[in-house]
Amino acid sequence: MAIQIKEIPQEVKHLLAEIKDHLEDGSHHGYLLPKSIEAIIEFYAKHHPKPCIIETDPKGVITHVDAEFAKLAGYEPQELIGTEANILRSPNTPTGIFQQMWQKITQGEPWMGELENVRKDFSPFWIAMLIIPVVDIQGNPMKYLGIAFDLTEEYEQRRRLEEKNKELVDSLKYAKRIQKIFLPPNELLDEILDDYFVIYRPRDVVSGDFYWAAKTVDKAFVAVVDCTGHGVPGAFMSLIGHNLLNQIVLNKKIYDPGEILTELHKEVRATLKQDRQQRNKDGMDLAFITIERYGDKVYYAGANNHIYWWSTEKDDLIVVRADKMPIGGEQLEEERVFTTKTLEIQEGDCLYLFTDGFVDQFGGPEDKRFGSKRLKNLIRKYHNESMRIQRAKFNLEWKEWRGDGEQIDDVTMIGIRFGEID
Repeated sequence: MAIQIKEIPQEVKHLLAEIKDHLEDGSHHGYLLPKSIEAIIEFYAKHHPKPCIIETDPKGVITHVDAEFAKLAGYEPQELIGTEANILRSPNTPTGIFQQMWQKITQGEPWMGELENVRKDFSPFWIAMLIIPVVDIQGNPMKYLGIAFDLTEEYEQRRRLEEKNKELVDSLKYAKRIQKIFLPPNELLDEILDDYFVIYRPRDVVSGDFYWAAKTVDKAFVAVVDCTGHGVPGAFMSLIGHNLLNQIVLNKKIYDPGEILTELHKEVRATLKQDRQQRNKDGMDLAFITIERYGDKVYYAGANNHIYWWSTEKDDLIVVRADKMPIGGEQLEEERVFTTKTLEIQEGDCLYLFTDGFVDQFGGPEDKRFGSKRLKNLIRKYHNESMRIQRAKFNLEWKEWRGDGEQIDDVTMIGIRFGEID
């Protein structure tokens, strides 16, 4: 029977020689089909070159094992010979795998897969197994030869890694619940804002973005903040930012946005010890507004984050620009001071505060940034809709732009429509 194979690795030649000697020493001569040899070469390419050998008759009774396989299974070779191979079967291995295996090998086809087995002491071990039929001159299976590689250590490492990953995921889920507690409750936003939406899409389980709100008798405060990093490092920074805003606005009673950001910058640098020789560059960008609850003015200050203002008076979109400097991080100037801008608001005006994750998302047919131009066009297109509808439209457009691509950053946006001015 001619076998046409261009190249056989040297270690496979040694194995084939061992198999040939074994078959010729048996009571019945048998053959390996070319597809079985090809399967051995493929199997060898996936695993380390130290195989074990097991052989059964057509009914699955073990007729031969080498010392390596017997040792792996925790038996002496003579204890296994004459027993059914299912003595090694683990109850954790689905029955369907064995059904598929027998269907293939009884038709003369090689089968390969990974199996969990049990040793003599009932401890588990895992193998990568290739089973090839040994056929007679007519091509009918006479016996089945199993070539196995020990995967036990790999599976144990995988199991330990899965346990660690589960612990990590559980910790992150718990951290997510904690982080959500720090976000403003809907009841507060409902009280201080006429009509609004919130889009909050962490890239990972926890976020480096957060939004913040507070109130006094005659003022409301809203901020959208983008901290350095995302995931766990960003989440730590978000908690620092949240606590500092509470201290500055609620405890120190600083209400002017420019003064709030100036103080926040000082506090972040002090908290992160950035005024020392070994300073880091962590910090945050944000947009902050103070709303007169019974008036027609909104005061804004921004650290790198502009806001968009749809003005009903001008029937146009206005970009209210931020100061081009972050909160925290390296400071070359003697003092960093943020400026406050005053907006004369009318009924129907809309403000949009957002982090850069929305506009920086890659996607579309050419895998480009969503960009500020598209966001502006969305506002122009949908500003007359309710904030609930705007949120749905913005989400849909952004998701369609992203497509199947990965979200590259945390995304946060708050849209506010002002009702009747008192």
